[in-house]
Amino acid sequence: MGKLSENCAKMLLRQDNPPRPGRAGTLIFGQEFKNQEDYFKDTPVLTEIMPITGNYMMMSGFPQGFERKVYTMSDGHQGGPYPKYNRNADKLMLFSGTNPDDLNDLGAHVEFHLGEGKDEQVFHFDEPRGIFVPKGVRHGPIYITKFRRNLTIFVVFTQPSKTACDIVNDWTYVGDNEKIHEVIGGDMSLYEKFFAENPK
Repeated sequence: MGKLSENCAKMLLRQDNPPRPGRAGTLIFGQEFKNQEDYFKDTPVLTEIMPITGNYMMMSGFPQGFERKVYTMSDGHQGGPYPKYNRNADKLMLFSGTNPDDLNDLGAHVEFHLGEGKDEQVFHFDEPRGIFVPKGVRHGPIYITKFRRNLTIFVVFTQPSKTACDIVNDWTYVGDNEKIHEVIGGDMSLYEKFFAENPK
């Protein structure tokens, strides 16, 4: 076997249980799950690919009426739907559509919050965008609304695992109910199971 024989590695497919409404799962390339049979141990980055299949929200806090929780994920890190800081990694988030006839068609509207306080920037877009999140800068929430067709989010961390990224959640963040309901509408039934249980 040649010295580059391990450079093509199967990506880990993480499917949430219970499923997240609006997201099909996540493909992961990196050292996040070292017990998997096939992974590239020398990768300098962690990459996630998220197919978005409907209105969706990330790092948005808990809706009113839900007990705020800390989840322990299957890779061992603790988290939840809160804005985050990557204390030891930069992060690049790419939003791309799936319309082969119009590559500028993202397929939905995105509202992305970057920074906090007087430095907070809120980006609105419905065309493909790349957002660079510097090390130590809070990011989130992200709201995806006006969904028309599937899109994909690509995430690249400049470390090989979330442990190495040293991710810190803003546990004090309170969800914006008006924004959350803009994403989910008036029917909370799809979210009740997801928010009530510890995702795996």
